[in-house]
Amino acid sequence: MAVEMELVGVRVQMPSNAPILVLRETEGQRRTVPIYIGGPEAHAIDLALSGTPTARPMTHDLLTSMISGLGSTIEQIVVTELRQGTFYAELYVRDAAGDVQTFSARPSDAVAIAVRAQVPILAEEALIEDAGIEDDEVEDESADAVEEEEMVEELRKFLEEANPDDFKS
Repeated sequence: MAVEMELVGVRVQMPSNAPILVLRETEGQRRTVPIYIGGPEAHAIDLALSGTPTARPMTHDLLTSMISGLGSTIEQIVVTELRQGTFYAELYVRDAAGDVQTFSARPSDAVAIAVRAQVPILAEEALIEDAGIEDDEVEDESADAVEEEEMVEELRKFLEEANPDDFKS
């Protein structure tokens, strides 16, 4: 059974600077599924979320417009499983005849397309059971990231205002 998820966003895990796609259940326990993704995919999702126009279509824009141009519609995406450390997803597309075709995809690509097509993002319950974490754990990580960012900013300000003579003994 698939559960509706919301895209919380793309975060950067410190200190590795690894982008993480964060999905959260819209109802129920509100468990969160963090998925490590690549930098370009994180950028593509961020562009779509922020509505930032690009001079030329990104790959996900191209795919979305091609599907539409062929008379099909993207119905939903489903993050299906975690196997040997790799997440899997499926893209559901209704063709012009009304039949639904399913395409295997990386979750990052599927989410980038879902954001552009404004379709539901779902995850299999079994996946959420295996990979999901309680939402308060994510909030704690987020608070830690904010604290780290604040410390870095304070250090940056200190270094900008510091005079080399201040460090002489």
